[in-house]
Amino acid sequence: MYFRFSKCTIFPVFFSVFIPTFLSAVNYEDAYSLEKQSPVFAIPLYEEVSRTGSSSDVRRTASTRLYFLYEKFNKYVPALQYQIRAGTTRNKKGEWSSFVKNLSQGLGISPYSLIAVTQACSKNTSAFSVPETKTEPNVSSEAISPEISEPYRSLSKKENLALIRLCYSVKMKTKDYEGWDHIFAYLTEKELLSKDIALPLWVGSSLQSGRGTPYRRIFLAGKSKSLSADSKSDILYLYAKFLRNRGRFEASARYFLMSSTYSNAKRGRFEAAKNLLLMDRRKEACSFPSETYNGDEETEVLFRKVCQTNDWDWAMPYLPAIRILMRENPDPIFSFVTQGGGREAAENFLSRSSAGSSDKDDDVVEEETESAGILAKLFPPEDKTRFPFWDVRDRDANLVLPEKTKYICKVIRRPFFGSPNIQPQFCKETLPGTLEQILSAVNEEEDDASYAFADSAYLPVNAKWMWKEIPPPQGIDPSVTVTDSQPIFGPVGILGPWNLDFVVFRKVLNRTYIEIRKGKEYYNVSIKPSNVLWEKG
Repeated sequence: MYFRFSKCTIFPVFFSVFIPTFLSAVNYEDAYSLEKQSPVFAIPLYEEVSRTGSSSDVRRTASTRLYFLYEKFNKYVPALQYQIRAGTTRNKKGEWSSFVKNLSQGLGISPYSLIAVTQACSKNTSAFSVPETKTEPNVSSEAISPEISEPYRSLSKKENLALIRLCYSVKMKTKDYEGWDHIFAYLTEKELLSKDIALPLWVGSSLQSGRGTPYRRIFLAGKSKSLSADSKSDILYLYAKFLRNRGRFEASARYFLMSSTYSNAKRGRFEAAKNLLLMDRRKEACSFPSETYNGDEETEVLFRKVCQTNDWDWAMPYLPAIRILMRENPDPIFSFVTQGGGREAAENFLSRSSAGSSDKDDDVVEEETESAGILAKLFPPEDKTRFPFWDVRDRDANLVLPEKTKYICKVIRRPFFGSPNIQPQFCKETLPGTLEQILSAVNEEEDDASYAFADSAYLPVNAKWMWKEIPPPQGIDPSVTVTDSQPIFGPVGILGPWNLDFVVFRKVLNRTYIEIRKGKEYYNVSIKPSNVLWEKG
């Protein structure tokens, strides 16, 4: 998987830890044959041939095909690295190649900075050290300004902000996690990154590398007042990946969907659909709108194949390429195709994605292993809220249920979005009171159980959720009147009524969550049951 530009913006792709897989030899003919059938999947085969081909001519021909496919599928970083290695970033007149020129113009940076950062970040990066000041002899002993090494020099310039994401992507691709930590520490110390940009990178690098304490980073980042809607989407997306890598597929799907509410709707929905494949719910996964997976990414191509065909004959030519891709980017769809679906797909994915990772996902139990200096820069006291933005345990609300409500029932969630499957043996009579009192009637031993309300005929009732007050915007003085020009975005942005789909209890964390919807907005948030009162509808 490579890093692409969409509308000339670099979006990082967050990789997981992998376990090397034995690969049979790949030859040029295999790659060329697959290129005719599905060009994007020929890329990993050509890459293998360019490294291991039997002759220099074969390796050179494979490299030429690679560059063509990199450009065709907008894989700009490897295309640029190819030009740098080949010495073709300039033509014979010394002018920048059209590729370099267009790329740098689109990013709003100079070609020099683009080349310098790409070259430097493709190598291992040492910790920043202040260069020594030198003096020229016989020139009035004047000091000469020390030259800062790359990539620190170019990344220090605020006009090169886009290159920070590029460097991050390259470091994750090459697995130089220590090098990225050095760069991030430098940028943070010099306050060259806004917290809105820094926090998703800080969380993403931990998930990919296993360095630091991933859940603690997620939890702390969610408490920042400085997050935009885009960054909130990124943090939730990363939290969902964290949960998925630990086998919590259904909980992960909820956070992917919530991330799509804030921003990047297609990304969140597609990842949620992949989770459904791992849960062996192919029909439901394929029920997502086709625009969710209509691109030319490798995973999207495979997802369309899975949804459009009922047999697996088509998969055989793709397997060599998929196995190569899985080495650096374990993905649910890769596991689903290589294993032919079923429980084996989930087991295969988890064996690759969670190797060496901790099962801890509670902020209370993780020990402090982060740099105190970085924490102080990223989270000054005035920039922190009590809870992360998906946690509203400090809010009071009313649970609005019709008078005919008689039961609270544990439900089986198939399909993921649809009427709950209510069975009488899983229902308990309930009476008005706080949500805490209502849930006390249910003695559930499962780690993750979902509940809905039903009438005397065991039919689901139309449950609503109303917040009692709207909080002031983060960073705004509560005494100041909030105007329409200061909208609150998120689960408590409006009082309601919200449609209440499910109440979810996670035993391992002793936490209660609600799933609420309004229009296209969907939120899965932690609440305090004693703060919620049953109100007659």
